[in-house]
Amino acid sequence: MGSGKSTLGALVARRCGVPFTDLDAEIEARAGCSVAAVFARDGESGFRRRELQTLTAVVPALPVPAVLATGGGIVETDAALPLLRQAGRVVWLRADPGASVERLGAARAARPLLQADWRQRFAGRESRYAAWSDAVVSTHPEAVAESLTALLALCPFTVPPE
Repeated sequence: MGSGKSTLGALVARRCGVPFTDLDAEIEARAGCSVAAVFARDGESGFRRRELQTLTAVVPALPVPAVLATGGGIVETDAALPLLRQAGRVVWLRADPGASVERLGAARAARPLLQADWRQRFAGRESRYAAWSDAVVSTHPEAVAESLTALLALCPFTVPPE
């Protein structure tokens, strides 16, 4: 949360000339309401079920290659890992939790998981992120610039001019 998945995913997709899909946006489109409203109505377990259903529908329809951004809690659903592997490489955007929450600014109020002990939640997910990831990218601005440059150099498709 707040690591830059949507922003950086869209940036990498644009630079690589491939489509970008944000799983949370897909969930909202299918639910007809915001992620926060899904959490309020169905709770976290209901959201996780909907997240897996949406991932199950989206992955087979993704063009190859493409970039897919998921919510950080996807790692709490074991059945999501094979789908993510089917979609391609999994990149963990590693962020300092405090900096991520600060980065959200006013949007923090709309994040249901920030109403609980988010530091403990982030710490609990860290080992799963490490286990699920093919690559780790720090979201510190200097590290992001360096990592994206390296990833783009490995990109097997052309980079469109800016």
